[in-house]
Amino acid sequence: MFKMQNKFMNGRPRMKLPRNSVHLILATIVINILGLAMPLMMLQTYDRILPNHGIGSLVLLLSGVAIAAVLEVILRLARSYLTGWAGAVFEHATSYRALEHMLDADIQAFEGQGSGAYIQKMAAISRLRMFYSGQALMTIVDLPFVLIFLALIFYIGGNLVFVPLTLFMIFCLTAWLVGVRLKSEVIEEDRNDKIRSNFLIETLTGIHSIKSQGLEQFFLRRFARLGDAISAAHFRVALSNSLASSAGMLFGQIMTISVVTFGALKVINGDFGAGGLAACLLLSGRIMQPVQRALGLWTRFQNYFVDRQELQEIFALPVPTGKTSDSMLQPKGIIRCTDLAFSYRASDTPLFKGLDLFLGPGSSVSLVGQESRGKTTFLLLLAGLMEADGGKVTIDGAEPRVVSPEERAQRIGYLPEKGVIFNGTIMDNLTFFGAIPVDDAITAARHLGIVDGVALLPNGFKTTITDSVTDPIPPGFKQRIAIARTLARKPKVILFDNADRGLDRQGYNLVFKVLGRLKGKVTMVFVSDDRNILRLADQEYHIVDGKLKEQPPIDSKVYSVLPFRELKV
Repeated sequence: MFKMQNKFMNGRPRMKLPRNSVHLILATIVINILGLAMPLMMLQTYDRILPNHGIGSLVLLLSGVAIAAVLEVILRLARSYLTGWAGAVFEHATSYRALEHMLDADIQAFEGQGSGAYIQKMAAISRLRMFYSGQALMTIVDLPFVLIFLALIFYIGGNLVFVPLTLFMIFCLTAWLVGVRLKSEVIEEDRNDKIRSNFLIETLTGIHSIKSQGLEQFFLRRFARLGDAISAAHFRVALSNSLASSAGMLFGQIMTISVVTFGALKVINGDFGAGGLAACLLLSGRIMQPVQRALGLWTRFQNYFVDRQELQEIFALPVPTGKTSDSMLQPKGIIRCTDLAFSYRASDTPLFKGLDLFLGPGSSVSLVGQESRGKTTFLLLLAGLMEADGGKVTIDGAEPRVVSPEERAQRIGYLPEKGVIFNGTIMDNLTFFGAIPVDDAITAARHLGIVDGVALLPNGFKTTITDSVTDPIPPGFKQRIAIARTLARKPKVILFDNADRGLDRQGYNLVFKVLGRLKGKVTMVFVSDDRNILRLADQEYHIVDGKLKEQPPIDSKVYSVLPFRELKV
């Protein structure tokens, strides 16, 4: 039923070279070659030009070094531009693909982690840009020049090369040990950050409940306990990073002192001149630059493993094989459940087992019973937002979970207890930011009294709203906007999941009238505590032992609903 639709191979972001990798490699090679100009100038100046008073040669040599320095600066700027642009392109494209994949992903698999965890995963993309923009590639290209610099030191100073070589090997061993330690600490830090992000989102989302129950101090104590672990993890990571940085600076100083000390002894013994010592000193400094960058890359590489795993988890989310069914192109509103089975965990008692149901076009039924009996879960199964463990759910002969999300949304209207309001204008929310025709949205809004309410606002449909208490419209009006947005698609199946709970008196009356007008024209399944809403149902079902049991309605006036005006669907 599921097909992995990943933009990366096997759900993993491939570590491939950027498009401008050839230019970056060539620029890095040329920069390193140009960097040899200064050591060679020092060698020639001390050993050839000064003893022979070669003013002309000095001017010529200085001109060449100046040209090399200017070219090096230009190449470095060009290289920075290329890597910066490649990083921006990677971050934009990958963020888009990651969000696209999450929006297309199976809702059950997606909800396996909290919102804070996904925020952390998306933040990992910006940290990965260095490795996919070419900066890591430049450091790797720099490393072979360490051998060239060592070879030049050997050519000039002979066995003096063993000083930087020995320090280089010790430095590599130290970097490896620091990296191994840092990797485990980064994993622990990332885990704690996810916990904190989830906690903050849950706290801010439920701030009204927390204040109404006087739980501020309780949540503060919980956050303090989380903060202890998070601060300790951040401290350990910062300490390891500081240790790596300090080690690089320390080895750079030790390298300079050691080369000067042992090189001075060789100059005293007459093995080579002062120019050779100056050249070897500059070359040893050139050795430390790529080595220090490599150490920084190695320590960040520990974060790379963690961040790459975060990105892999996004692209590993299963995506339904969206396809359009011929039967869905001509919807009638036929619902059929065959031997349906579902449980939240394998160890739990099945919520549904062997459930069968058939609803013809225009049917209206209600689900009645105590809370936590699976009424909302059943509606989610009908809507294709959850997957059954067994059996089959079809709408007009097609399984809702395997049709395209756009087609499913146009044919099945799910009305939850609290509709979602997006940051935007009222018109944006009614049209789903342009996904629904304006005329259809206005028609649905007019039937629900939204047009009259919006006319009282200074900015009308351009009024900006959010899902907060600071909006210029009340919560009941927002609920009507969410209901109108769903009805504007003219679905043939309406799943009413306590959508009346968030309505005020006026909104309740308007929604009730609209549902009455739709009765007989669309298939409706009601879950509600309100008997007036339930009177719209022709049949009443109770969930008993995992099956639907039809019972006569408690209200004998169930069929005496007054006629309503026609509503085009």
